[in-house]
Amino acid sequence: MDWNDLKFFLAVANAGSLTAASSQLGVSPSTVSRRIEALEAGLRVKLFRPHRDGYDLTPAGRELLPSAERAEAQMRVFERTAREKDGNHLAGPVRLDVPELLGQEILLPGLAGFLQSHPDIRIEMHTSVRPLRLVTEQADIVLRLVRPEQGNYRQRKLGHVAFGIYAAPGYVARQGTPASPADLYRHRVIGWTEDLRYLVMANWLEALCPGLQPAPRLSSLGAQMAAVKHGLGLAVLPSFAAEPAGLVSLLPEAPRLIPELWMLVHEQAAALPRVRHVKDALTTVLSPFKTCSSGDG
Repeated sequence: MDWNDLKFFLAVANAGSLTAASSQLGVSPSTVSRRIEALEAGLRVKLFRPHRDGYDLTPAGRELLPSAERAEAQMRVFERTAREKDGNHLAGPVRLDVPELLGQEILLPGLAGFLQSHPDIRIEMHTSVRPLRLVTEQADIVLRLVRPEQGNYRQRKLGHVAFGIYAAPGYVARQGTPASPADLYRHRVIGWTEDLRYLVMANWLEALCPGLQPAPRLSSLGAQMAAVKHGLGLAVLPSFAAEPAGLVSLLPEAPRLIPELWMLVHEQAAALPRVRHVKDALTTVLSPFKTCSSGDG
């Protein structure tokens, strides 16, 4: 089996057709077809079921997909690490995957001095409420509000991030202050789109007010912050962003949402000096969130 055929398998699995996969890989559709056939012959298993509109994974193909993604990701990281071993130890990219407002409000200003002192280190920061899949190993350092259970990453708890329900002063002046969670049913509560109901903020709000129907539903913390600032309603926001913005904290007696903050450093990338330097800088910037630490460093 040729390990290079894995990228053809993954391209077709993700694109759903030979044409789309060939465009992604920069080769002809016939080349993609030949490599898929060679891979299937080498594995002695049918990976795809061709049909009029494209290619679907067979049950065997779906079962092998996670392993193929891990193998391809590990090979990519291995090649990158090996290629950079003899280069400038404090030059090159360091890829971060961090929660949206934490990256924008805390990390970017907090890392300004570090980046001025290390101009050859290039930070590539992915900030979103939708974290990258760890199995793809696209990030050197990951920050998460839930402890992951998979991935080739060293884990370390940095502390906790406090959330609360916040509103703009103008909204409170017009609509009043909720005295209990039950009062939220009579307020306009800004929530998450249906595809993001798994987030810790959405789960906490549902536990606090079962059956609450938020409106509007937004897909980013930045959008929710903007909506609250403009007086459109209440929202569950991180205290580190809401309080400096002058928003009013509500329901202080309600059960608190204080998820853990975890740092993950890729096993192989951790050997690179520039990654270690960025990890140390992040740890310093995030020290105000520290309550206790555990795990590997």
